[in-house]
Amino acid sequence: MKIDKLYPKIKLYSEVLLSIVFLYSSITLITIIGFFVSKETINILLVFTRIAIIIFISQELLRLVFVTNRWLHIIDRWFEIVISLVFIAILFAQDYLLSSLFSLLPHMSEVEISSVFLTSIVLLLILTFIIKATKYLDSLLKFNIHPAGLFALSFATIIIIGSILLTLPKATVSGQSTNYLDALFTSTSAVCVTGLVVHNTAEHFTLFGQIIILILIQIGGLGVMTLTTFFAAFLSGGLSVRVRFLMKDYLSQLNVSNIYSLIFKIFLFTFIIELIGAILLFFSKHNSNSQNIGMDIFHSIFHSVSAFCNAGFSTYSTGLMETSVVNNFSYLTLISILIILGGLGFTVLLESLGLFKLWRKNFRLYIKNNFSLSSKIVLLSTLIIILTGTIFIFLIGISNNDSTNSLIGNFFHSAFLAITSRTAGFNTLPIELVSIPALFIVLFIMWIGASPGSTGGGIKTTTFTLIFMSLFNHIRGKERMELFHKEIDSNNIYTAFLVIIANIVSLSVGIFILLLIEPSKEPFNLVFEAVSAASTVGLTRNTTPFLGDGGKVVIILLMFIGRVGFLNFFLAFYKPSKEPEYHYKKETIMVG
Repeated sequence: MKIDKLYPKIKLYSEVLLSIVFLYSSITLITIIGFFVSKETINILLVFTRIAIIIFISQELLRLVFVTNRWLHIIDRWFEIVISLVFIAILFAQDYLLSSLFSLLPHMSEVEISSVFLTSIVLLLILTFIIKATKYLDSLLKFNIHPAGLFALSFATIIIIGSILLTLPKATVSGQSTNYLDALFTSTSAVCVTGLVVHNTAEHFTLFGQIIILILIQIGGLGVMTLTTFFAAFLSGGLSVRVRFLMKDYLSQLNVSNIYSLIFKIFLFTFIIELIGAILLFFSKHNSNSQNIGMDIFHSIFHSVSAFCNAGFSTYSTGLMETSVVNNFSYLTLISILIILGGLGFTVLLESLGLFKLWRKNFRLYIKNNFSLSSKIVLLSTLIIILTGTIFIFLIGISNNDSTNSLIGNFFHSAFLAITSRTAGFNTLPIELVSIPALFIVLFIMWIGASPGSTGGGIKTTTFTLIFMSLFNHIRGKERMELFHKEIDSNNIYTAFLVIIANIVSLSVGIFILLLIEPSKEPFNLVFEAVSAASTVGLTRNTTPFLGDGGKVVIILLMFIGRVGFLNFFLAFYKPSKEPEYHYKKETIMVG
């Protein structure tokens, strides 16, 4: 009985100690990776880190001693116990590990070796705490937070963390610095996979800063909730019903039965596609005379992740207008494919997997029987938008000052612009040189955006299709909407109209404020900037770097709303209310 009464206190004290260790580890990590520290500081941090490790091991040991059912405890906390064993090994073998690093990395100084060793330990402590915290996802939902509010909060948290990291001295090149608003802008753009930048990514940020941006893009592309749920499922072996329904809404699924496997498949697909993309990008551009293969590999990984996540960030000084890229059609084709795959949505990608097994069979029959109605709409609408966009941009003339003389070159860059306008944000020529009529086509494509459950933004292809078909049906006098021999639920059409309204309201307010606080800018450029931000595209008519502080704040908010979802953003402020059981008398109102 005494042990039963004592364990809750032991558990509470352990959680407090873990929080202190996490706080210390976070401060230490920021100090090491973000600042230029001396040998004396490193030695002091090594001592305190040993103490932190001992505290971690001790609290885990106390839990094990005082728990009543040790076997269940070991099963529940297997991850923490394994990490404790690793830390015990590190404590006893610290001198050996440091000497091994010295022999393996002779070109590095003692401070650099110690920094690498220390960074590895505190990173492990931080990751352990974060992964452990994912177990409490279900407990968080008991606070009755609206799912949309939880999504928004998760993105906001990562954005703030990213903005702090980007202000660190080591994140920017020597002689330059990043004020907090610019860091917040860059972090928001990366997490919201937009691509609008106030500082040139290649010239302003160091390799460390670019790696931070890359990580933020990957987290933003996958989604913070997807990452959290993945680790929660991995550690606990399953997901509660509450979490399953939460992720159903987040991943734009129609049922909860396959959420568990879908999240793991999303991870697998993402990293496989990005890895293949990086390898192909490397070989399509790599020069055998290159002096820095390591940076070539990094550029390939960065652009593969940025393209698949529809982020639009580039580590080249002039983006994809770089001389070695702009006329490299194989490289740009790979970027285009990655953009399209990322914009289709994970459900469509998973349903398309079976097509690779049917290279001799009837593709049409497979699509008819194995693709959901939503996936069919996504594939058809994506094809129509890209083809019609390409044709219109090509016929209108992509630019008034086009450097591409060949007809094939013009058509290719028209196609690339149509593809990238769907929320990717890469460009192979300055957008300010694109003709105004062509830009109206680009604006329309940006406004529609990618598809549900994808890494892209916009109102989504399915939303536009439902609205368009609803108007078409009304003109024809049809009450029911039918596509591919299926009837569309009226609630889907209602939701589509709500998304459009939320989008128009957000954009209108954003554009109005920009016009007020940025009077020196061309009105069309501000409209283009607002649509690009809200649809998480990242294309700009050379406006972003010259925005004032007020303009930057507006664009930050538009990028955030666009990534969270226009309707979700408004839903986040209200809790669902129960409909009253009574009904008032219905009356018809004249509209139109």
